[in-house]
Amino acid sequence: MQKRKTLKGTTLALALSGVLSFASSPTYAVLGDQELMEGMNHPDVQVLQEELKSIGLYDVESTSTYFDENTTKAVRSLQILQGIEISGIFDLNTYDALIALKDSSANNNKAAKLTFYRNLSLKDTGEDVRQLQEALKVMGYLEIDQCTEYFGEQTEGALKSFQEDNELIPDGIAGLRTIEAINKTLVGRGIALPEVSRGTELGSKAANILATAKKYLGVRYSYGGSTPNGFDCSGFTSYVFKQHGITLPRATTGQATVGTKVSKADLQPGDLVIFSNTYKAGPSHVGIYMGNGKFIHSSSTGSGGVIISDINSNYYSSHFSYGRRVLN
Repeated sequence: MQKRKTLKGTTLALALSGVLSFASSPTYAVLGDQELMEGMNHPDVQVLQEELKSIGLYDVESTSTYFDENTTKAVRSLQILQGIEISGIFDLNTYDALIALKDSSANNNKAAKLTFYRNLSLKDTGEDVRQLQEALKVMGYLEIDQCTEYFGEQTEGALKSFQEDNELIPDGIAGLRTIEAINKTLVGRGIALPEVSRGTELGSKAANILATAKKYLGVRYSYGGSTPNGFDCSGFTSYVFKQHGITLPRATTGQATVGTKVSKADLQPGDLVIFSNTYKAGPSHVGIYMGNGKFIHSSSTGSGGVIISDINSNYYSSHFSYGRRVLN
């Protein structure tokens, strides 16, 4: 049977080549003499604690040669951060992950930050929720396998714990001050969040626009209205998009020409949806597509006001013209 590769050999090779420079003193052993786990008492444990402390994962004032519960938590945080098996044991894979993290921090001291678009709280959805979960996860507050776009009770509990530890009001709401505190912690630890792809960035922008739109559900319909005191259809869409730095023409006819024309089958969240009446030529109504056949708009029919409707209902299906994609 082939003898298992030891950590020590790798450590010594890297040390000799100048790649690795662990904090040490004459009393420290070479990190990697053996696998380290909770309950062990070994000089290497103190070296490990110093390294974990240097990257902000071991938040204990003094180190020792004893592998305690806090060391296990720190190792687990490292494993979560680097996407490897979460065992709490400092083995070869975890050693490699530590080296990779230190190299990455040395080459790039800039940590990706959360961007504040809106307050996030229980039951909110969107890519910004996923990014919040990623941050809570790498900081050790949220223990989940896969981050999602849904703000559930587990996220709320993790956020409250972070707020308590940082002397913030533990309300479970990710407001501006909480986001700033998270970013400060990320930068202090040299932690970089997963990069947002262009597609994800657009998805996040659409989610934020829809979140803004939903804040005005129930606002009354007002012909010519373009403020939260009352909206007509195009006044509503232009107002919502303006909150996110996107200027649309004021009238429905103008909004029906912006961006790129898309078919009903190709609609994506954040697209404008254009409707026409049978008795009047040209575009006569506009809303914002939400996905799953739903759109939000300010309607003059029925009780009127900002509502969510089904694009596939008899009325809207027969009057739908096309979509306009203005996010890019």
